[in-house]
Amino acid sequence: MEITTMTQAMQLHAHILKSGNPEAQTQNLSKLFTFSALSPIGNLTYARHILNSLQTQNSYFCNIMIRAYSQSPDPTQALALFLSMCQQHHQCPNAPRPDKFTYPFLLKSCTRTKRTQVGKQLHGLIYKSGLDSDRYIQHSLIHMYSACGESGHGFKVFEKMGERDVVSWTSMIDGLVDDDRPIEAIRLFEEMGEAGVEPNDATVVAVLRACADTGALGLGRRVHGVVKERELGSKANVSTALIDMYSKCGCIDGTEIRIVKNLRSCEDCHSFMKLLSKIYKRDIIVRDRIRFHHFRNGGCSCGDYW
Repeated sequence: MEITTMTQAMQLHAHILKSGNPEAQTQNLSKLFTFSALSPIGNLTYARHILNSLQTQNSYFCNIMIRAYSQSPDPTQALALFLSMCQQHHQCPNAPRPDKFTYPFLLKSCTRTKRTQVGKQLHGLIYKSGLDSDRYIQHSLIHMYSACGESGHGFKVFEKMGERDVVSWTSMIDGLVDDDRPIEAIRLFEEMGEAGVEPNDATVVAVLRACADTGALGLGRRVHGVVKERELGSKANVSTALIDMYSKCGCIDGTEIRIVKNLRSCEDCHSFMKLLSKIYKRDIIVRDRIRFHHFRNGGCSCGDYW
């Protein structure tokens, strides 16, 4: 049974309570719990009720609940549940213990609430647990430290990484920009190229932000060349970052942004491009799979017919 509403979830829960099949109970309970906790139309209170009603909790249920809280309006509840989880494990060794899936969402909660000291304590626990070499946790640590204004600690994590992929480099570059250290971000981008790691769209956006903050038009144009070479210009985040970079570098006049899309432009994208052309006083050329769009001064050559 596919769950699409909380009413269905509660009906399934009632059925589970009446069922005598333990295997079916476990499978269905997991399904409705995940929906209640993570769906935009779920119910966190109901999900917590399910968690509390379990005779034997396991890591999956606890991690899902922590993940849900980390994304909620009150991410401190994720930290509170983690403390409860640790206390239960201390009292009963068979109780679920934090694992590599637990810490990234706890660090996300610290990031959202700017609780750097709690994040540092978690970092210590990660080290003691032997999970400090997990790449996803390392990326989460870099992001947490940088977002909390302590990118130096994030850089120490980055330096100790045995293997770095494009996400590792991008996380650190983006973190330096977030922490108002754009020149260092640019230097790290140059090192990334020397290391032979190809940038993705997130890398490009991070470096263009650094270029915009420092007025590094020359590098910005080089990055624009990478965008064309790797055909990243169709991504809205990249085209927006290019426009922002050229604008802040004082190169508004005579600069034109060209975007090629394989899909038809939707109404929201079309309106967004019109708005960008008006705000930044720029010509934006978009070619989708059906027609050509030339945005200028808040209007489009297609006459709003696409």
